[in-house]
Amino acid sequence: MQAVRVAGPQRDAALLMAKAALATVIAWQFAVRVLQSPAPFYAPMAALLVVDKTMVRSLGASAQRVVGVVVGMSAAWLVGTTLGVHWWSMLPVIYLALLIARWRRLGDHGIQVPTMVLLSLLTVGGTDVEFTYLTIVETVAGGVIGVATNAIVLAPLHVQQPREQIRSLTVRVCILLNDIAAGLREGWDTEMARAWYDDSTEIIELAPTIQEEIETGRESMRFNPRDNLRGLEVDWVGYAKTVEAIGRAQWQLSGIARTLVDAADEDESQPTPTKHFLECYAEALDKIAGGISHFGLAGDDEVSAVTDYLGSAGDILDQLGREVRETDLEDPRAWPAYGSLLLDAQRLIRELEMASRQAVMPTDSGPIRKPGRRVIGR
Repeated sequence: MQAVRVAGPQRDAALLMAKAALATVIAWQFAVRVLQSPAPFYAPMAALLVVDKTMVRSLGASAQRVVGVVVGMSAAWLVGTTLGVHWWSMLPVIYLALLIARWRRLGDHGIQVPTMVLLSLLTVGGTDVEFTYLTIVETVAGGVIGVATNAIVLAPLHVQQPREQIRSLTVRVCILLNDIAAGLREGWDTEMARAWYDDSTEIIELAPTIQEEIETGRESMRFNPRDNLRGLEVDWVGYAKTVEAIGRAQWQLSGIARTLVDAADEDESQPTPTKHFLECYAEALDKIAGGISHFGLAGDDEVSAVTDYLGSAGDILDQLGREVRETDLEDPRAWPAYGSLLLDAQRLIRELEMASRQAVMPTDSGPIRKPGRRVIGR
C-alpha cells in the first residue's frame, strides 16, 4: 500500500516488478503463438531478466544475454557437428565456455555461455540446427520484448529521488550545526556530544549512497523516451559536486563532535574550553549553517550569501585563534581542544568555499526554463 500512496523507491520497485511480469507473459505468448515453440522457455526468461532499473541497463542486459546464448549455442553446434559428444570433447569446450563466461563485458549474463553449451550438447548433441536456431530467435525476441515493455510502460526515469535526497542531506547538516551551536551556548553533556558524533557519522555514510542515486538518475535519462518527450536537462555534475562537498565537510564536522565528546567525558581528563570561546564558536557554526542553507542555489544573491556567511564564520574563528595564541589560557591543558575545534571548523569552511561555484542545489520552486529545454538544475 505504501507504493500506491507515496512516490518513491517502493513504487519504483513495484512498477519494475509489474513490467517484468508483463514482459514475461507477452514473450511467452509470442513464443507459443508466433514462433510455435514446443518449449517456450527462452523468450520469457530473456524478457524477465532484461527489465531493469534504467533503459541503459535494460539494453545492456539484453545484449549481454543474447551474445551469451549465441556464443554458447554456436560453440555447442560446432563441437557437436565436428567432434561429436564425448567426454574428451566436452572437457575443452566447457573449459573454454567458462573462460568466456568470465569476460567482463558479458556481466552477470556470462553464465549463459557454459549453460547453453551444456544444455545443447546433453539434449540434442549440439547437432540439431532447428533447436539451435529456435533458441537464439526466442532469446532475441524475449530481449526485444523486455526492452520494449520497459520503454513503453512508463520508462524508468529516476530524477526526483536524488533531488530529494540532496535537499534532505543539506537540511540535516544545517540542523546538526545549529544543534551543536545551541548546545555550546546552553550547556551539553557526554550523551549529547555522542549523539552529535553519531549523527555526523550517519551523514558521512549517506553521501556515497546519494552519489549512487545521482549516477542512476543520470543513467536513467539516456535512451529514455520519457526524457525525450519531457525535454529534461538536469545538472547531474553540479548535484554530484554538492554531495561531494557536503560529504567532505562532514568529516570536519565529525571531528568537531569527536572533540566535544572528549571534552565532555570526565574519564578523558580533557579540560573544556571557556564559556566565552564556546559562545563565539557557536556563532561561527551558526554562520556556517547559514552558508550551507544557500549552498548551490542559483543567482548572484545566493552566491554572495554563501560567501558572506562563510566569511563571517572565518573572521570569528580567526579572532578566536588570535585570542588563544595571545592570551593566557585559564587551563593550559585545554590547548589541544582549542586547536582541534578551530582547525576542523576552518577546514570545513575551506571545503565549502572551494566547491561553492560548482555546486548545484535542487529546489522546490520548479524548473528554470531555457529555450527549447526545461532545466531542473538549480
